[in-house]
Amino acid sequence: MSEATAPSTPWADRWNEPDRDTLLANLNEPASVLIPKLLANAVEHVEGLEDRVVWHGTSWRWTLEFTAPSTIGESDRELLFYFVPNPEEPLVCVPLRPEHIEHMPIRRLNRYIRDGIRGAKWAVDVRWGKWVCTANTELEHLTDLLKRKGKILIGESVSQKRKKAS
Repeated sequence: MSEATAPSTPWADRWNEPDRDTLLANLNEPASVLIPKLLANAVEHVEGLEDRVVWHGTSWRWTLEFTAPSTIGESDRELLFYFVPNPEEPLVCVPLRPEHIEHMPIRRLNRYIRDGIRGAKWAVDVRWGKWVCTANTELEHLTDLLKRKGKILIGESVSQKRKKAS
């Protein structure tokens, strides 16, 4: 009989759900510095952002899903982005539907973001943009993309309510 080996990280341990802090603690440099900044920026700039840890099979394993309130989808919340905390190569994945892309100024986005969108795989009418964040400038551009998508999801009706409340 072969002896089962324990997974090397909490990210890979299918049977023990880790919390967000445990997943982030297992990242290697430079992601261990950049990714918490990215997540904090996303929380700061997208009102009502919520996250949860979800098992996504053997490729993405334990993944952080970030959802935001939505006025354009069929449900009250819509997926803003995924963060796959692979210790060796952390990945940020932003699913973009055609209505998201049509509201974005693609030509004005940084080349790092544009290339990620243009090279993204299509599946079920969704473009799955993926980025590996390794520098502060990439972090800033990803934050900008998340802010833009968050504004698209929330829509004008929420901003108008805020102005009226002021």
